[in-house]
Amino acid sequence: MKFEVITTMKKQLTLLLVLSIYSMAQAQMLNVVKFKKLLHDFGSIKEESERVSTVFSFQNISQSPIYITKVETSCGCTTPEYSKDTIMPGDTGYVRAIYETRGRGGDFHKNLFVYFNQKDLFQSLMISGHVIPEANLAQKPSHFSTTYSNLAFTTTMAEFPNLKNTQKQSFKMKAYNYMGYPIRIYEIQAPEFLSIDVQDSLMDVNDSLTITVTIDGAMVGSFGEIRRRFGILTDDPAGTTKILHVFANVKEDFSKMTAKDKKMAPVFDIQPTGTIDLGKHSAGEKFDYPVTLSNKGKTTLKIHSIVPNCSCISVQRNSMVIEPGQSASLVLTVDTVNQSIANHTKYITIHSNDPNKSEHKLKVIVNITN
Repeated sequence: MKFEVITTMKKQLTLLLVLSIYSMAQAQMLNVVKFKKLLHDFGSIKEESERVSTVFSFQNISQSPIYITKVETSCGCTTPEYSKDTIMPGDTGYVRAIYETRGRGGDFHKNLFVYFNQKDLFQSLMISGHVIPEANLAQKPSHFSTTYSNLAFTTTMAEFPNLKNTQKQSFKMKAYNYMGYPIRIYEIQAPEFLSIDVQDSLMDVNDSLTITVTIDGAMVGSFGEIRRRFGILTDDPAGTTKILHVFANVKEDFSKMTAKDKKMAPVFDIQPTGTIDLGKHSAGEKFDYPVTLSNKGKTTLKIHSIVPNCSCISVQRNSMVIEPGQSASLVLTVDTVNQSIANHTKYITIHSNDPNKSEHKLKVIVNITN
């Protein structure tokens, strides 16, 4: 028991002596050397950076020449470089700390001890940061063809090419974590007509999960082609939000119509029929072309949507509802600005409540010349 007390007292005295020497050294430093900074935080850095460095500069504020005798580090992962010349009063010197990132994923805190020619004169410096482990693409399965920050996906587009306005449909895509640390999913942001199920909130290293995208055609609120996005929020330092895409072609459901209903249905007609050839037009020209929509059926024709596949075509319409035996004019405005000099083929998709022609594609050809 007596031996333990003596040993403890010796340890305490030794610690006090070390602290006393350190305090005296620091007090002496204040009168001799002034460093611009004593700590540098690299923040998040990638392992494949190989190495990172920072410079600690200092000034000789004493009246005597000084020089660095040695620089020691707390780890072999840190290499110092420093001024080898004598530093005269008022002049400056430097210590460069080089940190090797390979094989050192995670947080780090390392010290450098700078010793000068004057007795007991030294300065402690520190570097810190977080090394992001290098992505291991070699382990990524080949069917995860699309890389997105530190995740890989089988696809980033959920497609619903034939969605009835009364249906719910689901599409499955997979994500794979090829990074050297787990990635957590915190939140999903999506339009109201989409439901996103990700199974689990944590993706382990070299693990995958299935993302199930369910769309409710009754909630979309429009017909024809739509393109929307949804976001998956993660703690991936290379990109927290993963933006994924949805394509749907919404069509009216006529499955409950009886034979009698179909005989009384509206009948969509367009003139001119077939392909519209707009002929030759000079680059930069803007012009109009009229077409006529007609209802040759026995009940009201509703034009749900008119969607060109190119922003170079806009549509002016005076009615979206056409009564039996009536017609409505449709004006196509073609703007050739920023269009290349060539023969162009464009399409305009028209959705209506005609059960036999609910989707009609109008082909438009224009030859843009000098």
